[in-house]
Amino acid sequence: MNLIEYARMYEVEDRHWWYVALHALILATTKRESRRIGRTLAVFDAGCGTGRLCQLMAAQGHAVAGCDASELALQHCHQRGVSTVCQADLNTLELESEAFDVVTAIDVLYHTGIVDDVAVMKRLWSSLRPGGMLILNLVAHEFLRSTHDIAVHTRERYDRNMLCERLQAAGFDTVFATYRVSFLFPLIAVYRLVSRFVSVKETDRGSVASDVSLPHPLTNSLLLKIMTVENLLIKNYSLPFGSSIFVLARKQ
Repeated sequence: MNLIEYARMYEVEDRHWWYVALHALILATTKRESRRIGRTLAVFDAGCGTGRLCQLMAAQGHAVAGCDASELALQHCHQRGVSTVCQADLNTLELESEAFDVVTAIDVLYHTGIVDDVAVMKRLWSSLRPGGMLILNLVAHEFLRSTHDIAVHTRERYDRNMLCERLQAAGFDTVFATYRVSFLFPLIAVYRLVSRFVSVKETDRGSVASDVSLPHPLTNSLLLKIMTVENLLIKNYSLPFGSSIFVLARKQ
C-alpha cells in the first residue's frame, strides 16, 4: 500500500464501520472455532497490518502471532501493544509446520506484492494443524476497480468461484464462502464506477488516497448497524453479491 495508508488505517480501524463489522465477523468465527475445539486457539495473522485484529483476538484469550511486510505497519502494531509480530514476506515466509489452529489473511492476497496467491495459500496450509481453519477476506469484482485500488496496490479483484478453485488447488476444502457488504453494494458500485474515471497520472500513484476515512459519526453508526444485520445473515446464508468475499476453509 502507499505508506500513508498505514497511518489512515491505524487512526480509524477501531471505529470505522467497515473494519468494526469485519472484525466482529472474524471474532464470532474464532469464538465458534474455540468452542468446537474446546480450548483457546493458536492463531497466525498473515499480513497483520496495524495490528487491530491481533489485538482483538488476543483479548479473546487466544495465542496470537502475526507478520507484515511493512516495517511501518509493525510500528503501529507496537503502538497498540501488539508485540508478537515480525516483518516477513508471505512469498518466502517459512512457518512451523502444523503450528496453528487458525490462520487469518485479511485483505492481503490481492496485493501486487503477492507473486502467486496459490503458493502463499499452500504455505499457510502447511502451518495449520489437521482440521485447522483459514479465514480470508478479499476484494471482489474487477468492475469495481478504482482509484482505491491504486492506493492499496491491488493486483486483482476476486470472484467467489475463482477463489474457491484456488483454495482447492492449495489443498483446502472450502467450508463457507459469501460475498460481503451486500446491502451497501449498489451505492459502493456507483461510487467506484464514477471514481474510476478520475484521471490519475502514473507519476501521481504514490499520492492517491484510498476510500479509508471516518464518516460523520451518525453516518458511521448507521452503516455499522446495517453491517451488523448483514453479519447476522451471514451466520446462516451465503450472500450472492457484494464488494468483498469472506471465506472459511479447512485443512482436512
